[in-house]
Amino acid sequence: MFENPSSKSAALSLLLLWIVVCGLLIAVSWGQIAAGMGGDPDDQLRLVQLRDWLAGQSWFDTTQYRIAAPTSQPMHWSRLVEIPLALVVVPLTPILGQLQAELAAQILVPLVTLGMAMALVFRLTERLFDRSTGLVAAALSATAVPLLVQLRPMRIDHHGWQIVLGLVALLALLDDRQRRSGMVIGGALALWLAISLEGLPMAAAFMGWLALSWLFKPDQAQRLAFAAGTMALGSALLLLLVHGRLSGLANVCDAVSTAHITAIAAGAGIVLLGTRLVSGALWQRAGVLLLAGAVSLGTLYALAPQCLGDAFGQIDPVVREYWFNNVREGLPIWQQPWRVSANIYGGAILTGVIGWFLSVRTVAEDSKRQDFFATGFVLLCAFLLSLFVQRSSSFAAAFALPFFAWAVLRFLTLARSQTNALFRILCTVAIIFLILPGPLLAGAWNAVTGYSDPEAPLAIAPGQIACDSPQSLARLGILPQSTILASFDLGPMILLTTPHSVVSSSHHRNDAAMADQIAIFSSSPDKARSMLAARGVGYIAVCPDEAELKNYLTRHPDGLWASLNASAPPPWAQPVRIKDSNLQVWRIFTN
Repeated sequence: MFENPSSKSAALSLLLLWIVVCGLLIAVSWGQIAAGMGGDPDDQLRLVQLRDWLAGQSWFDTTQYRIAAPTSQPMHWSRLVEIPLALVVVPLTPILGQLQAELAAQILVPLVTLGMAMALVFRLTERLFDRSTGLVAAALSATAVPLLVQLRPMRIDHHGWQIVLGLVALLALLDDRQRRSGMVIGGALALWLAISLEGLPMAAAFMGWLALSWLFKPDQAQRLAFAAGTMALGSALLLLLVHGRLSGLANVCDAVSTAHITAIAAGAGIVLLGTRLVSGALWQRAGVLLLAGAVSLGTLYALAPQCLGDAFGQIDPVVREYWFNNVREGLPIWQQPWRVSANIYGGAILTGVIGWFLSVRTVAEDSKRQDFFATGFVLLCAFLLSLFVQRSSSFAAAFALPFFAWAVLRFLTLARSQTNALFRILCTVAIIFLILPGPLLAGAWNAVTGYSDPEAPLAIAPGQIACDSPQSLARLGILPQSTILASFDLGPMILLTTPHSVVSSSHHRNDAAMADQIAIFSSSPDKARSMLAARGVGYIAVCPDEAELKNYLTRHPDGLWASLNASAPPPWAQPVRIKDSNLQVWRIFTN
């Protein structure tokens, strides 16, 4: 239907598409940009980490010394994600000043990441279909809600880079040159795991496809061997780069550690030997793969048996109940509101999965069919993973875009072929619904029922500023420097805008301090006072509409927060007024 553009015109079209999408995202995100507020507490704490590093904290030390007073909070985050941010902040600070340079980084880095993702989607779709479909897929990335959530301005955490690395690995999976393909896949997966161990299930999916390919096609040995070897070597080098050493690291389960590297290397060693020595019967190759898997899992069990289960299994049970089990992005689909699921799966993901099943039937060439099966396998794994962990939906959306574009173009061709004008109009409207079903369904439902999101921020009175805004929390900076007990999600912004420390933030390695915070708000005022003294808390600062606080109020009507919320604080908690904000602050006297 569309004329296939030349390579040069396609590149220009892709650049223009990216510029348009960037403009739209900046406009949509302008409120956050103007307020200087990061996308969520993870983005805000990432900026705190960047500041600490640029101010002289060691590359190898990611500890947050202003969290979990009077001790500190170790972080499992990698400095690798901070490199692109630093490349913007460092040269622009002398020109714009630190705050404006940081703002520029928070806008530019996610948008550059988006551009890389769009370019990779284009190349992937061009390989599977043609250049014009690739441009449509790149354009439709602007409608994929799970993708844009992670690639919008102010979203500077690691999720965008995971999407890019997943697309790099998927595109390399289709490369005809096995050695290059394996090295790129292994390198991308190693970097993905170094950034976040969240990538482990998808790394297993990629390696699983390579293993299946070799199992049924012995001539695929080189691709598997180079992927396994590069992944093992790359993971070890990245561990050395991030931590400065390979041995003596704690065998934690939420980040790549010595135990993980040893397990990967053990499995890779079996694969490298097997692909060189075994090429005969299928059962022999199956034996090599089973042995590699068993040796890898056995090594991990021997070094860190706790890591074979839930990566977050060591979280304090109270913290899991009050906080972790309520983090929506980590919940399965059956625990999500239907509006959330409609926005996530409607459009790119579901239409893309259906598009794969329909499009693969149209492929005649064996080589092309192999590409479709490889892409479909990874897409299906990402889709199934997203059903159990919502945040994984961004990978599924990215991998589904080629088939989503194909389905939209097929439907558009059908619409244009209609001779009846009314039917053609209805088909065109249906295409719009096909592209954005989630937002349209949720919007229509809200309009008909008058539904309003119970988690939406409270209305701001004229002349006031939002309670959780940087401007509101920055006013805490006029108070004498101290440790503040604040809601989990307010902690990172307090660190960004003031010199204060906080008891805790919404990050799981801080679970001991998080458990103390839950106990303080839940306990009787007399018991809470001794815990506040142990943590050296000088102030309590909260926004009264926080979901965390509502939980304390419902479960513990006799607890400290219930007393504070009823404007009946104990005598050792003196209210402090914050001008033009409903931020509630109490000065604590524990002596």
